[in-house]
Amino acid sequence: MRKSYRIAAVVNEDLGKGFSLTGVEVLEASDGERAMEILREEIRKRAYGLIIVDEGVLEGIDERERTALFERTIPLVIAIPGAMRWRDVEESTSDEFVARLIRRAVGYQLNIQI
Repeated sequence: MRKSYRIAAVVNEDLGKGFSLTGVEVLEASDGERAMEILREEIRKRAYGLIIVDEGVLEGIDERERTALFERTIPLVIAIPGAMRWRDVEESTSDEFVARLIRRAVGYQLNIQI
């Protein structure tokens, strides 16, 4: 019998409101230190198959620990931009974020044509 995993988001209160509307379990963290405490605990428990985390809270952590987080498969940890800002279309292509995620997951650059 296959184990059924849940999805969690380790984010601040504002992002948590949006994620809670989708049915994702929200684990609130106001800073990077608290986010890392939550991540370590949830990774140890292995109750979640996917953990979404605000990439801003990961900026202050050790590079080795950051790399280890993203090399995991269960739970799969992905970082999303929590603090987004409006930009002109010329500044950024529409597939920039997706390309960055794929590049990290696959290990090399893919050119996406939309």
